[in-house]
Amino acid sequence: MNITDRYKFEENGSEISFMPNYSSLSTLIGWLVLGIIVLPAIMYYFMDQMSGDAFRVVFAIWIVCMGYLLFDLFFRVPVKFIFDKSERCIYKKWMLSRKIMTFDEMAYFINEERGGYYYSIGKKRNQFVKNYRISNYFSGSKKSVEREDEYIKEILCPILIAVGIPFNER
Repeated sequence: MNITDRYKFEENGSEISFMPNYSSLSTLIGWLVLGIIVLPAIMYYFMDQMSGDAFRVVFAIWIVCMGYLLFDLFFRVPVKFIFDKSERCIYKKWMLSRKIMTFDEMAYFINEERGGYYYSIGKKRNQFVKNYRISNYFSGSKKSVEREDEYIKEILCPILIAVGIPFNER
């Protein structure tokens, strides 16, 4: 799967749109199916062997994991960023489109956390207070550096060209 498919990147004459979390859709569905299969197995095989309290703990952990997966599936994956060239605005679309900033207010930067990093956008004045992740996590591994280079070339550069911001090499 190439990078434009992983981010569902679309560019036409008047706008650029992409979904930063779209690549995790197949993984989330796989874990969800596995979780649905695991519940009857736990109930059938282990209910008689576990005490009532231990079963409740395992069931509570299962519910939390399934809730997290469903939250990601319905609230994180379908988020789309739209860079409207004609209005010079950036929109965040989940169910409804919401204007988050104009091209003049946008700044992009790299956020580092938990041994990895990702690209974010935010308003220039409060970019570290409120920002939006626009890439997957990258690490320092060889494969990740290749994916990052592909992301920069195919997705980040067209966005920065449309917005009018020069690309800063690290």
